[in-house]
Amino acid sequence: MRRTTSAAHVAAASAAALCLGALLTGCGTAAGTGYAAVGAAGPSDGTARTKPAPPPGGVQLTPLDGDDTGPTGSPGPSPGTTANAPSATSGAPGTSDTPPSAPPGSSAAPPAGHGNGDAPGTNAPSPPSGSPAPQPSGSPAPEPPSPTIPPGPNAPSGLVVGKPVLADTDVRWCQRLTIDFLNTGDHPVTTGTVTFGSHVIGALGIDWATLDSTHPLPLPLAPGKPATGTWRVCVDAWRVPLGMHLDTKDVSFTWK
Repeated sequence: MRRTTSAAHVAAASAAALCLGALLTGCGTAAGTGYAAVGAAGPSDGTARTKPAPPPGGVQLTPLDGDDTGPTGSPGPSPGTTANAPSATSGAPGTSDTPPSAPPGSSAAPPAGHGNGDAPGTNAPSPPSGSPAPQPSGSPAPEPPSPTIPPGPNAPSGLVVGKPVLADTDVRWCQRLTIDFLNTGDHPVTTGTVTFGSHVIGALGIDWATLDSTHPLPLPLAPGKPATGTWRVCVDAWRVPLGMHLDTKDVSFTWK
């Protein structure tokens, strides 16, 4: 019984040694086909390799997810390929800041509206050098009053005075006078007065008295602008008794 147990132990030890030897020598699938790797694999022609050799049989290497990715997370170029990325100084197609130059000998015209400093969309020709600028059409000059009376001594140059227009009022001792003015000179008229001479006419047409009154003018009289003055000229009521009336026909001006 002891002898049998010892033989079993010896057999188990021998089997374990055989398995260990097979692991160390690279056991194959069949007896006698195993070999032991003692160095790096080399080419069949016996020459030494200085660079990594590509895998035979057209095998393509693909990087794992998350490795060798580009700046935006897209996979980088495969080993052995060259990425044709655009240069940092080259612009995108159609967005270059420098306009293409015209071929030599060509007469390329500038775009409409930008060759002469005009507003976009217009191509108005520039006036020739030395020609007078066009003047805006102004309103027609006002017509001077007609008929007229003399403005008197020392009157401003270019002043035209119309003949007084008389009108009765609601009382016999007052009259309404209207005079038109037009300053055709170069300077405004800023000073002056008018004096009216009112005649008291009796029932038989007799001129009993002449009464003077001085009034301001409608100043200032601007050049080229017509003006109209209207006055209510009155005398004392007792000077024009019943049956008499006024006739204001004397007009004189004082210019200061």
